[in-house]
Amino acid sequence: MPEYLFTYGTLRLNQSHPIATYLAENASLYGLAILPKAKLYKIDWYPALIETTNEADEVVGDVFVLNNDTAWSKIDEYEGIGIGEPPYEYRRTKVKIKTDAGELECWVYFYNLPLPADASCIESGDFLNP
Repeated sequence: MPEYLFTYGTLRLNQSHPIATYLAENASLYGLAILPKAKLYKIDWYPALIETTNEADEVVGDVFVLNNDTAWSKIDEYEGIGIGEPPYEYRRTKVKIKTDAGELECWVYFYNLPLPADASCIESGDFLNP
């Protein structure tokens, strides 16, 4: 069964980050999707994804199908999972997203630390079009 990854920031399609390039080379684009009950915050040059309880809170992102299982360790490392002492900056969780074809279960990286005081909400829910 394929494993899906919902990306919402620096790993989205056509981003210039080296890990985004790695993802593009080791995954197939499934398409655009919406993650309900979530908000994006800009915390530096990258976003933080936070879970909410409000169905109206939505985040826009790209869904990829990973071509091999070894890609997960590279992406986990980029997201800071297993680096240093817990709690790690991000945590990987399976969620349900909305696509044009219906609901899909996929992995997503949620921010796992308290938001910095200067974090700003990305009201559009779209990191590429704030």
